[in-house]
Amino acid sequence: MLTASPPERFAVAAFDALLAHIAIIDADWIIVAVNHARTAFARSNGGTGNDVGINYLSICDGAQGQNGTAEDSPAEYDTDARAIAAGIRAVMNGEQQVYELEYPCHTLTEQRYYVARVTRFTQDGGQYALVAHENITRRKLAELEVTALNASLERRVQQRTTALEASEAVLQHLNGELVDRNEELSQFVYVASHDLQEPLRTLGAYADILRQRYRGKQLDDRADSYLGHITEQVGRARQLVRDVLALSTISEEVPREAADLGELCQGVLAELPWHPDAEWHVSDLPPVWANPPQMRQLLGNLLGNALKFRSDSPLCVELSARADDDITQFTLRDNGIGVAPEYAEKVFGMFQRLHGRTPTGGNGIGLAVCRRIVERHGGRI
Repeated sequence: MLTASPPERFAVAAFDALLAHIAIIDADWIIVAVNHARTAFARSNGGTGNDVGINYLSICDGAQGQNGTAEDSPAEYDTDARAIAAGIRAVMNGEQQVYELEYPCHTLTEQRYYVARVTRFTQDGGQYALVAHENITRRKLAELEVTALNASLERRVQQRTTALEASEAVLQHLNGELVDRNEELSQFVYVASHDLQEPLRTLGAYADILRQRYRGKQLDDRADSYLGHITEQVGRARQLVRDVLALSTISEEVPREAADLGELCQGVLAELPWHPDAEWHVSDLPPVWANPPQMRQLLGNLLGNALKFRSDSPLCVELSARADDDITQFTLRDNGIGVAPEYAEKVFGMFQRLHGRTPTGGNGIGLAVCRRIVERHGGRI
């Protein structure tokens, strides 16, 4: 039959089994008891291990500057020793219940960290203090490693943030320059287009005068042919200037509204020179948030291409639309000569023609204008 043993039976053994270095001091600061861990620690650091009967505060005074490596400042240990002595006094005087201090205690070959804890208790009517020094090296080194990693991470984040801010500043500067150059280019194209129109009109007018006044009289058939070529090229040049001007103006921000593509399409169809046997079919087209003049120009260019590049068969054009989530897909079909798959991207470039310079060949800008209009409205073609 087991019987309960009084706790006092295990007190001494438990006191010596503790890993913390413990000293018990009386009201006169004299050490009255130490555990086995403190004795072993004192011996391993050059002491006798027999501190009983010694004034604990004198030990604190004697510890000043004795620990530490060449890289550590003795003043640091001096400060820690004084702080522990002051903590013992504060606890024994009843100024605070518990005192704690984490401090380094390095050797020449090892980094060590301890936490000192001072508490007070009463025994046989006397006041005593329990001073424990616990080795926290493993935890402290882990904390220091985490702190170092955090500091390294913060430095890297700061470096990347600085680099990003610098890149952003450069990008904003380049964007500003690009905007300025685009504005200058738009102004140049606009002014150049208008300035080119006047000499072309004058050249065309004088060519027409020569043809009307001197045809069949002072000029032979060859001269009449030359004047005809001049008039034709002047017309092409004027159309080219108008096309370039139209392309440059699409880059500008324009007001938008709910545009009825069905109504716009009917207006464009009515203006084009359709052959009597041509057919077109336009399904119900939903309204789009767009600039109506640019939508009219888009439809005019696409339907105009159907007229220019038709085949020998009677022309048939179909325009339809299909809603897909927040995107509406418009499809324009015709039975013309078509575009080979390898040129499907090329035809949307500026001045890209798949046919020679014929009366209906165009200047190679029409589809570039279409792409610019669609992309400025957030779509693709």
